[in-house]
Amino acid sequence: MCICKASEGIAQLLNRKWFLSRPDTLIQPVLISSGKPDAFDVHGLHFSSPKESKRILDSPGVFHVIRDDLLHPLMGGNKLRKLDALVPLLQSASVTDVITCGGCQSGHAAALAVACSESGLRARLLLRGERLSVPTGYNLISGMYGEVIYIPRSEYAERDDMLRKYAKSVAGGGTVVQIKDIRANFDGTFEQSQSIGIGQTSKKVAVVKEGASDVIALLGLIRLVDYLSQPCLLGSNRRLQLVIDCGTGTTAIGVALAIWILRLPWKVIGVMLVGALKDFKNLERKLLDDFKEMWHQDTDCGITREGLETCLEWVKRPRPRKFGNVLEGEIQTCQKVARETGILLDPIYTLAAWEVSSNLALSGKEETVMLHTGGTMSLFGVAQRYPSQF
Repeated sequence: MCICKASEGIAQLLNRKWFLSRPDTLIQPVLISSGKPDAFDVHGLHFSSPKESKRILDSPGVFHVIRDDLLHPLMGGNKLRKLDALVPLLQSASVTDVITCGGCQSGHAAALAVACSESGLRARLLLRGERLSVPTGYNLISGMYGEVIYIPRSEYAERDDMLRKYAKSVAGGGTVVQIKDIRANFDGTFEQSQSIGIGQTSKKVAVVKEGASDVIALLGLIRLVDYLSQPCLLGSNRRLQLVIDCGTGTTAIGVALAIWILRLPWKVIGVMLVGALKDFKNLERKLLDDFKEMWHQDTDCGITREGLETCLEWVKRPRPRKFGNVLEGEIQTCQKVARETGILLDPIYTLAAWEVSSNLALSGKEETVMLHTGGTMSLFGVAQRYPSQF
């Protein structure tokens, strides 16, 4: 049986109600063999004996994949980790309606809608652009579990004003609350009702940022790293490189913060998919400041920006492009990986982490681990745009 060795401060920080009943996840080894970085053979590893397992795992070209994509049939991956502490917090504040925003095929919006419906909350989703002629993928899930409103791109450009406006319209005679205010007033108890009555008319509306890029999202990621650091899993003494594909960068920042707090000899490689380095650095600074303000006394571990930066490196994806575009051969690579390993990637997000992990594993310098952030349902949207490639 694995025994968690979290510090007293971490134990106190993680002593709360969670959306996920357990932090468990599957870790799958993969062997890459290749003469070219962009043309490799992929093999899922299946061992007949412990001796064979050790021999192969010690060879170059092996990395591990944290299968967070398997956490939930509809909202697996980092989207769910970021909601792990947030949803119970909303329940504790007697929130009735939650508003967020995202692209037409936003995995975050869909995950929040599913989580809200499972928790007795109503989700209102502001999606950028026009209604699809045939809803599919995350867009379909968003419409099934939440109320979708399509926002013109010109209005969506001013996200804060847009969210504020629609939150007020939904609240009516009720109230609008910000996540930061709920956090500040949270006393650590969860005694209030965790569901809303059908006849309830007074609304309490909470606004969740695009991508759930709020400091509360970091707690679910810290919980994940604490789980992974157990001796029977990744352990706390091995030097590891954790590769994460990054939209907003919140996931990479949360994992790196956990590594620093737990003093693990690990490092996060954050693969930037959209935006400039300064955008990720700005979010890094903001989330760290918010975290120190909220929980520094609980963790008591001397958190500094310099300390965080020793655990986090931002890199560009191997083949940069305008976000959302798919390059020649990428869909075929995703097909190859799926057929040979059972791991489903998408060409927009997780393929970038796979490419970086493959190159690092082939270099053989340090053990490499890829965090699968899910998002594979976005393949439906990609198929609509590139039908001839499927």
